[in-house]
Amino acid sequence: MTPIHSRWLLSLVSLICLSWLTACQSGLTSSKKAEVAANSQSFTLAVIPDTQKYSRYSPERFRAQTSWIAQNYARQNIRFTMHLGDVVDLPHHDSEWLAARQALAILEQNPDTPYSVLAGNHDVLAYVQGGINDNQDVQRNPGQEPFIQYFSPQRLATTDATLAGYDSSGFNRYHLFEANHQRFMVLALDWRVSELTLRWAQQVLDEHPDVPVILTTHQLLNVDADGEAFFTEHGAYLWDKLINNNDQIFMTFNGHHHGEAVKRSKNAYGRDVIMLLVDYQSHFWGGNGMLQLVQFDFANQALNFRSFSPWVESITVAERQEHDELSRWEFSIAMDLDARLHDFNLSSLGRFPGNIDATLGYWIFDEEHQLTAANGDMLFADLSGRGQHMALARLNTAKSEQADWIEQSAEKPPFGHAGGALRFKGDGAQRQDKGVFLQARSALNGLSGNIAEFTLEAIVRFPQDWHADKHSWSAIFAQQASHSQVCTFHQLDCQGSDPPMLLAVSSLMELQWLSLSANQASRSNWSWSLNKQHWYHVAVVNDGKYNTLYVNGARVMRTAEIEQPGALLMPGGQWLIGASSSDGDYANPFFGDIAEIRLTGRALQPAQWLTAK
Repeated sequence: MTPIHSRWLLSLVSLICLSWLTACQSGLTSSKKAEVAANSQSFTLAVIPDTQKYSRYSPERFRAQTSWIAQNYARQNIRFTMHLGDVVDLPHHDSEWLAARQALAILEQNPDTPYSVLAGNHDVLAYVQGGINDNQDVQRNPGQEPFIQYFSPQRLATTDATLAGYDSSGFNRYHLFEANHQRFMVLALDWRVSELTLRWAQQVLDEHPDVPVILTTHQLLNVDADGEAFFTEHGAYLWDKLINNNDQIFMTFNGHHHGEAVKRSKNAYGRDVIMLLVDYQSHFWGGNGMLQLVQFDFANQALNFRSFSPWVESITVAERQEHDELSRWEFSIAMDLDARLHDFNLSSLGRFPGNIDATLGYWIFDEEHQLTAANGDMLFADLSGRGQHMALARLNTAKSEQADWIEQSAEKPPFGHAGGALRFKGDGAQRQDKGVFLQARSALNGLSGNIAEFTLEAIVRFPQDWHADKHSWSAIFAQQASHSQVCTFHQLDCQGSDPPMLLAVSSLMELQWLSLSANQASRSNWSWSLNKQHWYHVAVVNDGKYNTLYVNGARVMRTAEIEQPGALLMPGGQWLIGASSSDGDYANPFFGDIAEIRLTGRALQPAQWLTAK
């Protein structure tokens, strides 16, 4: 064979091999893409809010909602439908219940269109307004309640394989459905749940610890005039007793209060709970057939929301009236779905990088570490794992004015772990202390209150509009007790009105540290005059013998020379951030930025400070 033919044959073989390899790689790539797509398939949930006006006045709009779901579940990949209660308007009118049954029976005809339904206040004859007790359940006669007669769990179980269980009253149920190769739970609760119901719900959650849960109930959130969501009294009760401490509950829906709003809250594990209010009954024709669609978008790691009216879609554009709204309230919420839907109840609190051995309390005041209190206020996690979460408190200010006295900033300090800070805007002008501060009951209940050594660190800044006449002697950190109270508790012969621990700022913008020690000594350490608009790391180190104050790593000149072994505190007393204490009362609200505070029960070296991140 000539060299030319050899080269030609070699090229041909190479081309064939290259084509085969490319095809194989292409096939592998396509297969991999298909596998990824299969493992990250988006799906949709449908939400039907209060239908009471439809059942009473316009059953055709109710049927339009369920018919659209039945016709589009495959195209939209609708895996489940949730009704939020107030199925009817007048519970003693059978005609309304028949209309509701006809509408929801459309979904019952296909096992691929399961749904949950719960009772709203318009759906019950025994209207128990109180509700937060065990008596609600015994005040009802389920056998006489039309909601149970028309939508008993036993009846629904015959057509709905997702209905996995219900309580003895029949008013509370849970469903298990599959989407994106994962099981989900819808926990559908009565409109005002009792303690008995909560015990049942907790048992259900405990029996399914790895299943992500969507909680539906009739009343949880309300919305104010500015469109901001807030907990109702009953909603705060549900948050505090059930939602907050069960990490698997990642989303809630409720109706009852007219309007639409979303609240993104942080639970006790520092993880997001997306909470939504949806209720269009006060809109044109009781909502004009508007429902809500929620898409779980795994490709983009987001939840996509859209309210949509199948009734209006069925009307030609030319025939639609001014109030015929096709869709509204379209928005997305970014969420790491892969992470949020797994590994529940594994708190990161206590495992934070800045949390070192013997940490007694540790708080970061940025948005990432902000939890949600039962009353809806901001709450900051205690990263020491001791449960001393910092809650808002007010000093001579109204709750409605809260935003005027404290705000979150995303400006990151140049050192430490915080991604932002809290701006405290306290005012002590003319001795009229006003402001907002944070407080938490200390975890010293099991200790003697005598700490042998310690390190207190704070990252702070004084704004440009800081003024001595209004802001001097305000406190960054303190314990709410007086020297006299602490000495009496420890049976010592000492007294005074100052708190046993205090980090404050003088009229010259000097930092003052004051602490009471086991030998009854109480002396101040002072910094030099500091600058506005400048971040400072403050460290007070007690080595079991002396207090030493450092500012941005520099030891201050005016350090008390007397021996002060450790610190003497009030076990169980309140830690205060952004306020001081005088004679045991709140005083001297702070004006400035606080990003981070850590109290450690040992003397730390500079290499262990927050600046050594």
